[in-house]
Amino acid sequence: MKRDLKTLTILFRTQATIERLIQEDVEKHNLSATEFGVLEALYHLGPLPVQSLTGKILIAASSMTYVISRLKEKGWIVQTPNVADKRVKEVSLTADGLERMKAIYPRHEQALRERFDRLTEAEEATLRTLLKKIGK
Repeated sequence: MKRDLKTLTILFRTQATIERLIQEDVEKHNLSATEFGVLEALYHLGPLPVQSLTGKILIAASSMTYVISRLKEKGWIVQTPNVADKRVKEVSLTADGLERMKAIYPRHEQALRERFDRLTEAEEATLRTLLKKIGK
C-alpha cells in the first residue's frame, strides 16, 4: 500500500486553523500574534534577555526589535541592562503589562481550550506524543 501525504495536509490545515483562532483572539486586544507571544513568554517565564526571547518566539532578531519597540511604546514592557552583563538587554513586563496579561491570558487560554477540549485527555496526550515523535 502506497502511503500518501494526506496527514501532512491535515496537519497544515489544522495549524492554519489554530493560527487563525489565535490571531482573531489577540486582535481583540489590539495585539499581533507576535506581540502576544512576547507578552505571554514574559508573563510565564519572567524577565528574559532579548536573545532568549527571540528563540522562544521563533522570529528573526530584526523583527523582535520592532515588536519590542511597539510594546515599549504601549507601556507594557521595559528593557534594562542585565545585572551580570551590561551588554545584554533584559526585557520584562511593566506593572501595566502584567495587569493586561492577567486580564487577557485566562480568556485567551479558554478560547483555545474550547478547541482542544474536543479531544479527551488521553487523545490530547497521544497527540502531543505523536507530534513530538514527528518533530524530533
